[in-house]
Amino acid sequence: MMSERVFVRCPSLAVFVIPVLLCVFSGCGEDLPGPPPPPVMSSDSPPVASAPAETSASMADSPAGEAVTGRKSYDGLSFSVPDGWSELPLSDFQKGVVTAKLAMPNVGPDVILTLSRSGGGVEANLDRWRGQVEGSRQEISEELSVAGVAAKLIDLEGRFSAGFGKEPQDGWRMLGVIVPLSDQGYFIKLTGPVDQVAKVEAEFRSFLNSALVD
Repeated sequence: MMSERVFVRCPSLAVFVIPVLLCVFSGCGEDLPGPPPPPVMSSDSPPVASAPAETSASMADSPAGEAVTGRKSYDGLSFSVPDGWSELPLSDFQKGVVTAKLAMPNVGPDVILTLSRSGGGVEANLDRWRGQVEGSRQEISEELSVAGVAAKLIDLEGRFSAGFGKEPQDGWRMLGVIVPLSDQGYFIKLTGPVDQVAKVEAEFRSFLNSALVD
C-alpha cells in the first residue's frame, strides 16, 4: 500500500512542475522589456539651458569708474568736466590726502588726473614733483591763471615714479599745476604715457580754464 500511494502522487507532481520549469526556461513565449530608447531631439525641441559663462577676472576687475560730466566741485574749486572723463574711487591710503582722481578712458587706460590740497610753499611742492620724474628733456614751466589766481605749471617728461609701491615707468609725462589759494595750495596733476597725455592736453587746459572758486 505504501508504494502504491507514492506512485499515485508522483505523476500529479510531475504534471504541475514540468510546465512551470518549461515556462521559466523558455520565458513563456514573451520577451522581457528592455530599457526605453533615448529621446530623439527634433528641430522643434527647445534647447537645453546651459550655465552662464563666468566673467573673466580682467573684466570683473576693470576699474571703469563713475562717469562725470558738467560742472562739479572739488574741495573749494569747481570745474567743468569734459565728456568721457570718469571719477575713480580712492584707495584707503589716498583718502584724506587726495581730493579726487579722474581718468580719461577714451584716451588711454593709464592717464590719471589727481586733485589735492596741502600746505607748504609753491616751489617746495614743485620740487617734490620734480623728484618724481627722472627727466629725459628740459623742464617746461608756465605762468597761468586758474580761478582768477596766479598759478604755475610745470611740464616734465621721463622716468616717472608714482610711489604707492608702484614700479617706475619710462616714457611718461607730468603736467603739474599749483594754485596758491588763500588758505592752502591746490594741486592739479596729470600723469600718464607721453602719447596719452598729448591726446588729452587740450581738454586738460580747458578744465583748468573752467575753474571757479566755490
